[in-house]
Amino acid sequence: MVPGVDEKTETASQRSEPTPAPQPPNADNTDNVVVDNDNHDAHPAAKIPVRNWWHMLLYAWNLAEFKDRHNDVIQEEAPDDLHALLTLILTEITNKQIRRGLRGEYVDRSELLKTVRGRIDFTGTLRELALYRGQLRCEYDEYSLNVPRNQIIISTLYQSLRRGLGKDAEMLQRRVERLIHMMIDIERVRLSRRLIAGELRKLGRNEREYQLVLRICDMLYQLEMPLEDKDGNQMQDWERLKDEWEVYETFVANFYKLHNSDEWDVKPQAHLRWNSPDGDVGDDLRLPSMKPDIVLNQKNDTGQIIVIDTKWYKSVADRHFGAPSVHAGNLYQMYSYLASQDHRGKQYPTARGILLYGQTKEGAQQVNTRIDDHPFRVATLDLTQEWQDIEASLQTLIKEATM
Repeated sequence: MVPGVDEKTETASQRSEPTPAPQPPNADNTDNVVVDNDNHDAHPAAKIPVRNWWHMLLYAWNLAEFKDRHNDVIQEEAPDDLHALLTLILTEITNKQIRRGLRGEYVDRSELLKTVRGRIDFTGTLRELALYRGQLRCEYDEYSLNVPRNQIIISTLYQSLRRGLGKDAEMLQRRVERLIHMMIDIERVRLSRRLIAGELRKLGRNEREYQLVLRICDMLYQLEMPLEDKDGNQMQDWERLKDEWEVYETFVANFYKLHNSDEWDVKPQAHLRWNSPDGDVGDDLRLPSMKPDIVLNQKNDTGQIIVIDTKWYKSVADRHFGAPSVHAGNLYQMYSYLASQDHRGKQYPTARGILLYGQTKEGAQQVNTRIDDHPFRVATLDLTQEWQDIEASLQTLIKEATM
């Protein structure tokens, strides 16, 4: 569940996972793990095409219906980094919104007027002695485009322009400048993730395009981290993205929810209980919670169960005495998920487990085995291939798991 780090530096999300169980017994029929030694330390995110990042983000945001809408402009301008790609798509969507009419909101106004508008504030009128000047303090609602959602957009465009869009981005720069001129009457604000999250919560079901715009603004804000690490090395866009492992995890979960919900009940972050009369509560301490990334329950009579945990490591395999092997902690973790549920029903003792690593340069690696009665698989998802091949690989993974 914890991608993007070595086992020695795993995140808090990983530390909350169950304590490793004893080494699983009765493992057999294990396929060899193939490792490219030259690329053993390559980070999974290092060579992922930015277009694939874009598609993963859309799935992670639950906005996958937009994944084919901007292919033409992406193909034409071919941005070479994530920041430029997101800025390009932001300009495309914002330009269309302006042509259709930006959405505003009714905002409360209070001002001194010579004619009545809305409701008269008698207390304010008397306190300010406005009648002596032939004025009334009036309170009224006014429809305005100068509202936080649009302020976030123009502030993000300014931020992208100030940051710079690359050496060969003159056309994109002109797009941004033109949009800023078209939104000149909208004020800029100090951006924060809290501000953007608050506006996202206000959006309704029919404002999906605005959801996408604000998600892009949020991601561009995240990318405004220092361009160099503590050693003075230049950082790539994906390195400034704080939770790239979470993007990968949520993308896989939402992909299966969108495409496989007719056949499978897909439960991301499902809570599994220990086979204990006291549940997760001990005398003095609680037992660690068990939350695999994805649990799939087949809806037909067989009721097959697949437990998937996504991983985001520099290397798919660990090395013991010079030989590549599955990360021990990952294996113990998955075994805990499976074995701890055997008591729940006839389908659970044969539940399948899959460790799915985000993989780029190391080459295809896999383990197919059986631990006790649980079919078990370690697989890699090549995120450098064409997007349709990535989707096909995810579907093949489930089909092969149920064969």
